[in-house]
Amino acid sequence: MDLLMSLGKEAIADEIKEMAKNVEKVKIQEKEINELNNKVVVDSEPVKMKKSTLALGLDGIKLTDTDVFSKSDPYVVISRRRRVEDGGWTPIRISETIKDNLNPRWSEFLIDLTELPDANEDLKIEVFDDGWKDTSIGVVHITISKLEQAHKTRTPLPITDKKMKNGGEILVRSFRMDFGGSENGSGPIASQGMSGGFTLPGGYNGTPNVHSSQTVCPPQTTFPPPTDADSHWIEEHGDLCNLPDLVLDIIAEYLEPKDILQLLDSCPCFEDFRRFLPKYQEINGEDFRKEQHPNQRDGDGDCDGINPEKYFDGPEMNQGAKSIKLNFRWKDQGWGHRKGQVWIQLIRNEEVLADSRKQFHELAPHEYREREVVIKEHPVVDLLKRGDKLRFMLSVGGGGGHYLTVRNFKVLVELKKY
Repeated sequence: MDLLMSLGKEAIADEIKEMAKNVEKVKIQEKEINELNNKVVVDSEPVKMKKSTLALGLDGIKLTDTDVFSKSDPYVVISRRRRVEDGGWTPIRISETIKDNLNPRWSEFLIDLTELPDANEDLKIEVFDDGWKDTSIGVVHITISKLEQAHKTRTPLPITDKKMKNGGEILVRSFRMDFGGSENGSGPIASQGMSGGFTLPGGYNGTPNVHSSQTVCPPQTTFPPPTDADSHWIEEHGDLCNLPDLVLDIIAEYLEPKDILQLLDSCPCFEDFRRFLPKYQEINGEDFRKEQHPNQRDGDGDCDGINPEKYFDGPEMNQGAKSIKLNFRWKDQGWGHRKGQVWIQLIRNEEVLADSRKQFHELAPHEYREREVVIKEHPVVDLLKRGDKLRFMLSVGGGGGHYLTVRNFKVLVELKKY
């Protein structure tokens, strides 16, 4: 039985501690051997050597919710195979738990390269839901070289549970190799590998990214700005992609969605900014009480006695939509014929592209009631794209003495993934 399936989080932590003790013993032995046989001397003084490490940052994306009454509390465990024939796994790192979050960002791991598996062996990355009995959300097996490639291409890694069902994805947020060297800067401890790379402990041949804490655009690739109007902006701010990940995250939190989209279009190094795009957009309308215009009679509008007028225009949309939900309280004059209506139009280049009135037809009641409308699989939703806007329409009615009152008008647009 897989080790992590049978052990809880505390047991995993204990095993990591025990493994750390063994690693420390090996390091002491190696140090003693080096002092006897391979001491590095500069001006007759021993040189202190820095460790060779891998800095690895992981994010969860749309993880499966395994909790019943709340969202999962995910943590991630990185393991390597034991050097015995039982086929088990030894955890080498375990993250903190992120409460009630299906898109967690765990703290960056710092892993000694001596703890990593050989080039042809997999690491096991498994996400658990922290609870009374920790549940596996999903797992992926991957070599170090493919892990590095996933970071370079910003390709999320699918994870699956024990029944091979989708558990979400893992994004390799950061992947930095530090090949050590002396504290006085005498260079990395690594033999030169193929194609200018380095041969690491265990035989991994990787691309050097020494002492880098930055996300760097591929030097051989140029990314033209999305429009001529953006050229000056890109020239002035193109060095943003060379900032450290933490600084970029802070910047992204203060950007408007349209600015994030502009960065996404400009360079792949901003791909991680997708996490900051909203999943929903809220649009609110002002309360109103409208009276039928004195000169309006029944029939001044269309054949149904509808006299349409604009309530208000929503903001320009940055993404397409999956659904639109309207919620508001409304009433008419309280007597006589009911004629008051509210609906949506899709506007592109100031022209009406789609109209929802006939398909979602309802008349205002005589007494205050709450109305909720969810629009799906309709042209107003399906045709909506970046640059369009939603226009909210109303009709008081015709024939004399009609009123329409609307309160707490709220719209929630579920956005498509950009």
